[in-house]
Amino acid sequence: MIRAGSLTLLVGWLLAMPAVAQNPQPVPVKFRWQANQVLHYRVEQTTAETEVVGGVKVESSMKLNNVKRWHVLAVDAAGVATVQQSLAALRIERKTATGATVLYDSADLEKSDPEMAKQLAKYVGSPLAVLRIDSLGKVVEVKESKHAPASRYEHELPFTVLLPADGIWAGRYWDRQYQLTLEPPFGTGEKYPAAQRYVVKDLNAAQVTLTLVTVVKAPPEDQAAVVQFQPEGEIVFDVQQGRLHKVRTAISKELKNHQGEESSYRFQGSYVEEYVANP
Repeated sequence: MIRAGSLTLLVGWLLAMPAVAQNPQPVPVKFRWQANQVLHYRVEQTTAETEVVGGVKVESSMKLNNVKRWHVLAVDAAGVATVQQSLAALRIERKTATGATVLYDSADLEKSDPEMAKQLAKYVGSPLAVLRIDSLGKVVEVKESKHAPASRYEHELPFTVLLPADGIWAGRYWDRQYQLTLEPPFGTGEKYPAAQRYVVKDLNAAQVTLTLVTVVKAPPEDQAAVVQFQPEGEIVFDVQQGRLHKVRTAISKELKNHQGEESSYRFQGSYVEEYVANP
């Protein structure tokens, strides 16, 4: 069976960073939560895994489409929002190691695989989590999480970015340190120190574009377990509206001899998430 894993060589941050202006004027960038606000994001994600062990090659792939719905239930005086997460739509198409293709589509249950429908229907239209998120994008409390461990929201931020409190400027970069917890099926709760670096690529009055790099700083011996948790790409944040606008990331990693000589594991993935006013 292919492990949904991940690798990341500690390719480091120690890359040349953009020059920063002498006296930068910080631009305040924050999430502007509003009570009763509803935000929708359309997601398209693809993954493909190939593993070779003992001369046997096994491949699988998946294409996922969904519409995330975030309902701001309340905002306190400090600007911390209580946000309810749900899915307005979900479609998953999987190609298994045997070559069979199975499908679940919440908009077309007749064409959906009955077993997948039985497992996945509960994720659509009902609340999945209630979180408290501050104006920088940090999860300050997981009040409820029905279908995922609370630890997921530490390594997988609900809105991808953690903004700096003192504003941004051209060329600025900052790091987010956190713990990656490997919950089943990736692990049994093991924790690994990880970090993400954000770099301001472009900044104007309307939006800021950031680059993102993720590193697991002390990965397990079998790095296949952490490969898919190390995305790289770009984030676009709407400065005027105070909300995430778009995320585009990718992962392409290969491990050689991970299960003995002549073995290999390769993971490729892409992820696009974009705000939609009318889903």
